[in-house]
Parts: sequence; structure tokens; C-alpha cells
Amino acid sequence: MYVLGGTSALSDAVTFAITGLGDLAQRIAGADRFATAVAIAGAMGDPSTVFEASGANFPDALSAVPAAIATHGAIVLTNGSAQSSATLAYLGAHATIRYAVGGPAAWADPSAVALAGATRYATSQAVALAFFANATGISVASGVTFPDALAGGVLAGTTNQPMLLVPPTGPLPEPPMAYLTTRHGKVTKSTGYGGTAAISNATLTIGNALK
Repeated sequence: MYVLGGTSALSDAVTFAITGLGDLAQRIAGADRFATAVAIAGAMGDPSTVFEASGANFPDALSAVPAAIATHGAIVLTNGSAQSSATLAYLGAHATIRYAVGGPAAWADPSAVALAGATRYATSQAVALAFFANATGISVASGVTFPDALAGGVLAGTTNQPMLLVPPTGPLPEPPMAYLTTRHGKVTKSTGYGGTAAISNATLTIGNALK
């Protein structure tokens, strides 16, 4: 079992508790979030695909998770629209296919293939179109908080589904609606992550109607 992040993220008491349950807890950590992401990529060996996303905010990385799972790729972090030194060193040492997810990451690495939209919802659509153009299922989670999309992203990727970010209430933004329109009649399953405080039933109903 892996424990991700330093002791300020997860204390040694957590690792001791895991060990006490009979599992070996292996910590992967760096000096900061950028170095931790690089350390995780290093633990994966030498992935041929790398996704870059801003480490200054969460939405773009959430959209990248299913694509990274589907391609056995790693996610590394930029320092917003500037490149972090840890990520720059990692990319310099690995010959990889690189995707920049979100506008800040695209600014940080203009040599990467940009998957970015004007909003977090448009960026999630861009990733969905690039990696899940033929998906028969979709996953949906709130784009204003991270826990549900983070927890559900791995499952989405293993079942070949994009993670479409949506607001908690109100009409669906145009980007996820446009993606669902392209898959109309072809999507047979949709999964919403989180309770009604995260995504209202009305929002999910709209999404289901467009399947």
C-alpha cells in the first residue's frame, strides 16, 4: 500500500495504523507537491505518456486522471502557468508523449499537446474528446470540489469513461452538453459521484436525458 505525500499530508501515525492492520505502508513523497508527483511518476517506472496539470488548483488534474489510467500514464504538476523545477527535470530525463491539461499547464509547457478549454468544464470536455471519443459510458462529478472526482477518476479510467466536471446545480455548461450530444444514443451508462449536495438530481437528470 502506498501513502502519498509527506508527514504534513499524512502523518506517521497513519502509516503505523496501516502497518498494524497487516499491510506494508510505503511512503512516496517529495519536498513539495511537485516533487511528490515526480516521485510517484518515478515509482511507475518509465511511463510513455505524461499529463501535466496545474498544481496550484485541482480541476484540470481531475480531468486528467481517467486518461492517465487509460494510457498507463503519469500526472505531474506545473506551478500554475510556470513550470516547476521538479517537473522540468523529470521531463528532461524522460522521452515521453506529453499532454498539457488546462490553460496554465499549456502555458507552462508550450511543447506539449494542449488539452485546454476556457473553463474547467471545457477542459474536461477536451480530455474526453481526445481520449474517450468512443466511450459508451460517462462519469460525472462536481467541478467545484475535488474529493468525488478524485476518488472516482480511477474507476472511470479503468472502465474507459471520461470524468466530466459539472457544477453542483443548474443547467449543464455547454462543453459537457456538447460532448454528450456527440455520444447521444451511444452512451449506455452514466455514473454520478457524490451526493445531492455535490451534484443535484436535476443536473444528473439533464445529463441522463442527453445520453
